[in-house]
Amino acid sequence: MDYAIGCDVGGSFVKMGLVERDGTLKARHTTPLPRFDTPEQLAVWLTDTLMEFYKKNAPDGAVLHGVGIGIPGPVRFPDGTLFDPPNLPFEGEIPFGDLLRSTFPHPLFIDNDATVQTLGEARVGKGKGAQNFIYMALGTGIGGGIVMNGQLYRGTLGMAGEIGHLTIDYRGRKCLCGSRGCLETYASINGIANTLKEIDRPLPEEIRESLENGQWSRLPGILKERIDRGETEWQEVWDIFADALGAGMGTLINLFNPEKIVISGGLSHLSALFLPRAIKTSRRYAFTRPAVACEIVVSDLKDTAGIIGAAFMAFESGQT
Repeated sequence: MDYAIGCDVGGSFVKMGLVERDGTLKARHTTPLPRFDTPEQLAVWLTDTLMEFYKKNAPDGAVLHGVGIGIPGPVRFPDGTLFDPPNLPFEGEIPFGDLLRSTFPHPLFIDNDATVQTLGEARVGKGKGAQNFIYMALGTGIGGGIVMNGQLYRGTLGMAGEIGHLTIDYRGRKCLCGSRGCLETYASINGIANTLKEIDRPLPEEIRESLENGQWSRLPGILKERIDRGETEWQEVWDIFADALGAGMGTLINLFNPEKIVISGGLSHLSALFLPRAIKTSRRYAFTRPAVACEIVVSDLKDTAGIIGAAFMAFESGQT
């Protein structure tokens, strides 16, 4: 039986899975990501961890076709060079693909995490069968991917799909990327924190403490709990989120005329709070016929899109 390992590297955890050619996830494992001083140390640890996982979970007679890895930040495909990865303690141009391949005895491919998730969505998720669709991962920021004519679109340097940095207000909020008015400064966890900081009324203690302590990932859940208790004034935060997301989706519809936009990421689990309004808003920012032709859906792959997509990247030897 032919297998591939799919690996999804996050800022705090690494998820990996053993995947069959049809996309069946046979085994999976999540492990904390230690802190390393150099990219070389991370590369050795990661390849050792992947081989240990494979030896523990591969059945007798298994053949490892290769390993695919998705990692956050700008990645030049196919060589796997990282540029100032935001969730890793390294700066500059890092030949991470070469470092990994130098310590690993099997074919290995590396790409941006959201691009890899897009591939998973295209092969076994809501994007399966769609010739043209946009993938949006809503979390701390916004990741994205583009499928055109049935193929991943990577652009000239292999770095296309940075949907979170679509400008929706050129005089807007300052983004961590250095620009202003990026979509993710409004429609993400960071965006929610920005909105709460701008609200001109006293904030509850748990919200204020989360903002001050940098525990922004708690904010969406806190807001949902308060709305569920009848504190409907906090829906304003989600409405700002939804209007920004809708403006971004409307622009994407005009630009790409996709069949679908697939919403994923941690915030997709709270889509009832923002997606209906975002879809309605997107219709105001898009031409009518492309908007009607575009179905906006929530992924059902949950947190496995990156694992499965990375495995398919390995099966397809990067030729996607």
